[in-house]
Amino acid sequence: MSDKSGEKKNLYCIRYGNADGELKMGHITGDNEITAFLIRSGYFYDHYIEFGATGDRSRAGGTICKSPGSFQVKAGSNCGVEDNAIFMMAENGDIHLSAPQGKVIIDAKNILLKASGEGGGNGKITIEGNEAVELNGHGDGVSIDGNASVKIKSEKEVDIIGGALTNIYGGSIDMADGNGTSVAGKPSKTGIKAASAVGNLIDTFTAGLGGAILSGITGIGDLESQMKSGTFSGFLGL
Repeated sequence: MSDKSGEKKNLYCIRYGNADGELKMGHITGDNEITAFLIRSGYFYDHYIEFGATGDRSRAGGTICKSPGSFQVKAGSNCGVEDNAIFMMAENGDIHLSAPQGKVIIDAKNILLKASGEGGGNGKITIEGNEAVELNGHGDGVSIDGNASVKIKSEKEVDIIGGALTNIYGGSIDMADGNGTSVAGKPSKTGIKAASAVGNLIDTFTAGLGGAILSGITGIGDLESQMKSGTFSGFLGL
């Protein structure tokens, strides 16, 4: 009679073992899958290495390592500095490192994070902290370079502090605070209300001040060098 229960069977299952450990070939797992080979400790039932034979596409042909104690890998004592002492590659799918009750620590002489995906929004690196994200660069500091744009945004406060020097360069710089762009409320830190500020700006450029500013910009030479040397006297020589 054929088995219609749906339970897998393997008539050639073999087991070797004693109180210290066991080897199984072809046994049926608790979730009704066949394991090609399993090695298990006799001291801990959840300490084993399993080679999957059946199951979904990630289970069949997959390897499961489980241990109640730590899982440690140490390699590379005979490798050179240019060799990959430990190499892990996921040909398809993700690599997921999770430590719900601890930290994920990456400690090395140098660390490179690189996303080189092509098209479809790939090639992104996302760093998200539920509480905070801290970047501390000792020595040469921290450098952030964006080919298209760099955006710094906060729902509350943004501080830009240069202990010795703060340089802000831009082909065109626009600055405004909330009070400066609103007709209602207290004055801006510049002391100019929005309505009068717009009117004054129009009058200023109508009177030719805009041309003076533009001529000042084109005549100052190397802006960055002047800023660093302390010789920059303003667009209008003020």
